[in-house]
Amino acid sequence: MNRLTREQQQNILDFYFRCGDQKEIEIGRDLIASNPEAAKLYADLESTLTDLDQIKYDACPDNLVDLTIARLKLAASGSQNSKSKLHQLLEKEQHSVTQTIPPSAQATQQQPVSDRSFLRPVFEIFAAAASIALVAGLLFPGLGVFRAHSRQVACERNLGSVGAAFASFAQDNNERLSEAQVKAGSPWWKIGTQGQEVQSNTCYPFLLVKLGYVDTNAFVCQGYKQARPFKYDASSMAHMNDFPNRNNITYSFTLFCSDNGNLFKSGRKIIAADLNPVFVPVFTNVSCDPVFYQKMNEFEKVLLDQQLKQMMSQNHRGRGQNILFCDGSVEFTNERIVNGDDIFTVEGVDAYTGREIPASQNDIFLAP
Repeated sequence: MNRLTREQQQNILDFYFRCGDQKEIEIGRDLIASNPEAAKLYADLESTLTDLDQIKYDACPDNLVDLTIARLKLAASGSQNSKSKLHQLLEKEQHSVTQTIPPSAQATQQQPVSDRSFLRPVFEIFAAAASIALVAGLLFPGLGVFRAHSRQVACERNLGSVGAAFASFAQDNNERLSEAQVKAGSPWWKIGTQGQEVQSNTCYPFLLVKLGYVDTNAFVCQGYKQARPFKYDASSMAHMNDFPNRNNITYSFTLFCSDNGNLFKSGRKIIAADLNPVFVPVFTNVSCDPVFYQKMNEFEKVLLDQQLKQMMSQNHRGRGQNILFCDGSVEFTNERIVNGDDIFTVEGVDAYTGREIPASQNDIFLAP
């Protein structure tokens, strides 16, 4: 029976966790149906992991191997006193071994005891490190899949909570989503600006926090490394109209403006999704200081190229994004074209300065 390749094993994992590209998932499905060894691996996964559903895992550090090797080296290069004791023990052991070897065999031993005392701990260090690296090579790809799937599920829950908050807010406010609308020609990217004038697309999601409909933790995806939940108290919240920092909100929301005011009453439309990948490079180089924002009317122009038109959200390693619909459902997809519309760009616009608005009610633009 032919052994499965690493790529085939990954396809089976993608099928099991449903977190790979659709094509990879289908390859894994077909492989399990046609290959006995693949079917056995899938069965083993099923039987082994089913009982682990209720266990909470701490995140496994990606640099475990490096840390372990560093600690082994540190132990080997410790204090002189520790070295001396180690050498004494090794010399004592060598002496006892030498006494049991016939004289003729002893004559053939050329290497000094001190050399062996030095080489032995070094050999043990790298032997242990090699073992760890081998185990890590076998397990870490699978652990990476676990982490990605866990973050995807947590992200789905977050967006579900935000969707429920929007629904509750609309029900309490005559089916209106929010009064915070970005006006045509106004900036939609100045997160942290606390004035009355709407200058960011995060003002209306912030209302959900300010009015107690949802917690701030729901606005950060664990897959985004810079994500930092906003910590607040009631006294400071009373004077705020927006999240204070871009890293406090790692999702993108439909740009809500006068041109699409009835958007959320027109069928199963998209409200939010994982962070828009088109503008991440811009905001990586732009300070999150609101004072700095006030000095800028526009950010450096973003010109769409083929790469920017194909990128998926960085929240999930570029493999796709969770999308929140106005009916409260959340779906993960590796496509950004929904009903013929690119959800991360404005229809017909290839150059962005941070003041663009949707072309129509059918043009979904998820702005950061």
